[in-house]
Parts: sequence; C-alpha cells; structure tokens
Amino acid sequence: MKNGWQAPLGALVLVVLFAAFMSRPINTASDIAAWVQGVGSLLAIIAAVWIYAKQYEDKKAADVAETRAFVEAIRDEVRATWAGYCIEIHPAVTALAPGKYFNMIYPVSTDGFSIYNNSAHMVGKIDDPQLRSLVVGTYVQARGLINSFLLNNAMLAEYKSLARAYGLPNRDAVLEAQLVNLQDYACKLKQIDEGVSEAVTALLTCIDQWLAEHPLR
Repeated sequence: MKNGWQAPLGALVLVVLFAAFMSRPINTASDIAAWVQGVGSLLAIIAAVWIYAKQYEDKKAADVAETRAFVEAIRDEVRATWAGYCIEIHPAVTALAPGKYFNMIYPVSTDGFSIYNNSAHMVGKIDDPQLRSLVVGTYVQARGLINSFLLNNAMLAEYKSLARAYGLPNRDAVLEAQLVNLQDYACKLKQIDEGVSEAVTALLTCIDQWLAEHPLR
C-alpha cells in the first residue's frame, strides 16, 4: 500500500458521516447512542486499516533492507574472492604465452562462495533484472573457471607422474601428447579467465549503481 491513502480515506469518512447525519439527524437520546455506536465502529475500521498499512510498510521496508544487505554481501564476497585470485593466479594465466601451459597445481573449490551458496534464493528479490542476471552469470562463470582449474590440475598431475615413472618405448610420444593437451587447454583457461574478469567488472559496476539508487532509509 503506497503512502497518500490517508487523505482520500479521511475525505471518505467525512462524506459518510455527512450523509449519515443528513439521513438521520440527532434528535433524541437513542439517536445519540446510535451515532456513538456508529462512529465507534467507523473508528475501529479506520484503526484496522491504519494498522494493516503500517504493518505492510514495515514489511516492505524490512524486505528492501534485507535485499540491500544481500547485494552488499555479494559485492563484498565477489571483491574479496577476485582480489585473492588476482594476487597470483590471474596474472599467471594472463601472462601465458602461446605454446605454454599453466604449470601450477591450484587448489580451488566453491567453498568461498558461502554468501551466494547459502542465500541464492535472495537473487529473486532484486528488482533489477540486469543485476539478477549478472549475479547468477558471474557465479556460473566462476564455477566454470574453478572446474577448469581442477581439470588442469588433474592433467598436470598426470603429466608429471608420467614424466617420473613412465618407461615404455613410446614414452616420448605419450609425454608429447600430454604436453600438447596441456598447451591447448591453457588457451581455454585464458578465455574463461578473461570472461570471468569481464563479468566481475560488470557485476561490481552494476551493484554500485543499484546501491546508489537504493539508499538506506
């Protein structure tokens, strides 16, 4: 219920009272009793409407505050996670030259996405469809990047294991094939990393704009 309903309701009450008075003026004690009862009933209705409106506005304000807090938490989680990733891994991936591979076991998991994992249902309460899409899309791409690193970890571990222990006559060919796979996958890592970087930038920009449009009250 939007603010501004009080004036029309007050006008309606005055009209009702005036019409009632014109149809039944106060002439006797019984008329006075009837008027007192009628006015009391009308006041009770007005009080009930006011209480409902107050509860509605309070609930709406609480929902807005909760959604804003969620968006702020998503911003903080994405910023912190991306900052940690950019300390060492992101520069190493972007610096990969053609023909090179990502020669590092990177222990990753989605455990760092605790805010989103535990409160994903809150995304639907955001009133901006673009921001909703960016939140979901960024986390989907981030999970894809994590899965890519997990696969690269497995491929790298297998390559190193073969280099240490594989001794059959086709050793060189097997190692070369595994190395080519790592080099090819490095190109995919760079592409996914670039996509996540763009998504994070777009998301944080959109969040800042949305927060500016939804100040605390």
